[in-house]
Amino acid sequence: MRFNIDKKKSTKPERLFYEVLKELHIPFKHRWIIEGREVDFIVGNYAIEIDGHEQDTNKNELLASIGYIPIHLHNSEINRTNIINLLKQIK
Repeated sequence: MRFNIDKKKSTKPERLFYEVLKELHIPFKHRWIIEGREVDFIVGNYAIEIDGHEQDTNKNELLASIGYIPIHLHNSEINRTNIINLLKQIK
């Protein structure tokens, strides 16, 4: 079963991450706005960013200051096995 998010507003790695979350029935928020900053995924108290660029340290500090644990994954790190392993670790 495939789940879709808008291809125009997401990357292939983000769509794969989204699909795995849905398939595993893990509650999450997608493209969530926190203090005016968009976060790709919120899973529990983890703020997960999937990027092709360097981390935004100010955003990380903001997220940490309000109780989130920032996790950054580079687009090249995203594959089904890595996603499942990460989700097992943060569960």
